[in-house]
Amino acid sequence: MKMTLKNIAELIGAVTDSPEIEITDIAKIETAGKSEITFLHNPKYFHLIDSTGAAAVIVPKDFNTEKNIPLLKVENPYQAFLKILIAFHPVIPVAEKGINKLSYINDTAAVGKDPSIGAFVSVGSGSTIGDNAQIQSNVTIGQNVKIGNNVIIYSNVSIRENCVIGNNVIIQNGAVIGSDGFGFAPNQSEYDKIPQVGNVVIEDNVEIGANTCIDRATLGSTIIRKGAKLDNLLQIAHNVEIGSNTVMAAQSGVSGSTKIGQHCMIGGQVGFVGHISIGNGVMIGAQAGIAGNLKDGSIVTGTPSREIAKQRKIDACLGRLPDLIYKVKDIEKAVKALEDNIKEN
Repeated sequence: MKMTLKNIAELIGAVTDSPEIEITDIAKIETAGKSEITFLHNPKYFHLIDSTGAAAVIVPKDFNTEKNIPLLKVENPYQAFLKILIAFHPVIPVAEKGINKLSYINDTAAVGKDPSIGAFVSVGSGSTIGDNAQIQSNVTIGQNVKIGNNVIIYSNVSIRENCVIGNNVIIQNGAVIGSDGFGFAPNQSEYDKIPQVGNVVIEDNVEIGANTCIDRATLGSTIIRKGAKLDNLLQIAHNVEIGSNTVMAAQSGVSGSTKIGQHCMIGGQVGFVGHISIGNGVMIGAQAGIAGNLKDGSIVTGTPSREIAKQRKIDACLGRLPDLIYKVKDIEKAVKALEDNIKEN
């Protein structure tokens, strides 16, 4: 596929002085060739403009360079990059049209219009699947599951009984939706399993990463609100609620009954204790340990978590700690010598 720079400029709302240049693809700024376009969004990489071999670069409106290279200036280069990426690389269906003859769909289940359902998919009794569903092979859908329209479900996903999946949801390979919550009641000598009779509700426009586990509620629902994006290898425990448009990076874990607000950004390997409340617009650094409630707009990191400015001061002090220990020892020796001198006199 080829596009002229004029076509691309029109697509992203920019102007160009070199409309006739032909572009064959979009690439990283480090590797872009003479027929490819690239973009700059993060100031950390602005210096790479000097070494790029790209045919043109999408940049912020206030960006300038002495290099003789066509620039397409826009308000948000990252959004422009997304539009161009989709133009050059349209979404490819994940499964062939129709229902594969090697799949199993219970007689009481219902499948909407234009399905694409691969081999060895199993759909349990009473379940419903909306229009335009794309479901790859080896997906298991339990009893009485409700799945919306335009859903994409990749191989080896398991969706347990009574769960609800909204419209435009993407579930990556190996995710488990509705596994039993970790609920056990101790008695004198062992633990008794607490039945987990709730479900999981995933609202519209959510994406669930590969091998992420979302446990069903003990009672009620574990809820992933609309627009949330969950990375790979997450553990979401029973009765957790994750707010709309919150993003969470890989290997984080949320303990039971914790509520996370809207528009939060959560780094990788963050751990949350149970039964706490995280406000809206909270930002949490990687590997933080969250042991209590956080107010709206908090920015925290560290274990235990602290406001980021305080944590940075602590980190700076920790780096000087060995030298401080030696200084304290020298002071102790000096004080001891003074004390001995006083005693002698």
